[in-house]
Amino acid sequence: MAELLRHYLYYTFHSLGKYDYMAIGWVLFLSLLLMLLGAFVRRRSLSFTLLFIGLFLFFVGPPTIKAVMDRYLRAADVTVTSVKVLSYSHAAAIEGTLKNRGKIDFSRCDLVLIFHAPAHDALSSLKAYLKPYEIRIETLQFPLVVGEEKPFSLLLDGYDRQPFELTPIARCYP
Repeated sequence: MAELLRHYLYYTFHSLGKYDYMAIGWVLFLSLLLMLLGAFVRRRSLSFTLLFIGLFLFFVGPPTIKAVMDRYLRAADVTVTSVKVLSYSHAAAIEGTLKNRGKIDFSRCDLVLIFHAPAHDALSSLKAYLKPYEIRIETLQFPLVVGEEKPFSLLLDGYDRQPFELTPIARCYP
């Protein structure tokens, strides 16, 4: 789980572009403006409301803007077509496709593969996702133009757990 968090923070800070900086800047400016306005308003209830909204925007605004921009600008679909655990060695062969649904071209993508236990209902699925068997991060170094779809195949050494489910997540960089 620590590796996933470290990779997410790396992805967050290295994938910021000029539109992300502009959007986050506007949210921070608006939150500071509301906090200043709340400090100078005479009515106590309005002052507390403005301060609360300003603080809420200050802490919740940037991650929300980043998530919205990721869904809009850097959206990518991963489709896994086959997953095979090889019988003669401790390895897994994964094949699939990666499609750019975003608004910008990608120079590379990191494919996060989360191997977890099979789940039968929503609660056990959440438990299995939060405590996976293994997390692998593979880098795909091919450019991906807007709307383009490219196949990939990976051979992961050192994997022998059975049975498992695979959750792929694509994080792409311009």
